[in-house]
Amino acid sequence: MSEISSALSAFSKKLSRFTKASPNGTPKQQPRADELTQRRIMEQDEAFSAAVIKTYTKYRFPYKTLGENSIEAAAIKADEDSLLAAYNLYKAIIAANEQFGTEQTRIKDDVIATPLANKTAYTQGDDFVYLQCWLQYEQNVADVVPQFAQHKNGSYTLQFVPAAEHHADYKKKEIAAVIQAEFYPIYPKS
Repeated sequence: MSEISSALSAFSKKLSRFTKASPNGTPKQQPRADELTQRRIMEQDEAFSAAVIKTYTKYRFPYKTLGENSIEAAAIKADEDSLLAAYNLYKAIIAANEQFGTEQTRIKDDVIATPLANKTAYTQGDDFVYLQCWLQYEQNVADVVPQFAQHKNGSYTLQFVPAAEHHADYKKKEIAAVIQAEFYPIYPKS
């Protein structure tokens, strides 16, 4: 009988510990591991989105965001102007081919030399997606997407590909999705 009473006593002590932890008498539950993981993922997503929004705001409004005398704002504006000039040159090449070219005689390999191709943040990093989005949304260029072509000697040139044929990696797609959701929610989904 003593074994039964000591087991009941031990159980009673454990039970009283739970009722003291919670005022309504139910045991206080610790967050589950999957809830903690989900919370961490949400926090990372929010931090990622905030960083994307902050960066794109600089591309969308460089002087307003960074100041009229900002060297960084001037560099961003120069990059935007360079990309827009490259796009206009590309469109002129297409128009010239259509107007003057023939099946045998035409401008081939529509690659464009630009200072953008010398910036590793654009050619090897993720920053070019901000310029791509700026061109698409702010300049209403949705038919083609600029991208870099790397040559055997390691140099890069800019080319434009039809939007339907453009493939971005996962991270760049995520950046573009955040930009569209935050700044252009009524724009048709890409």
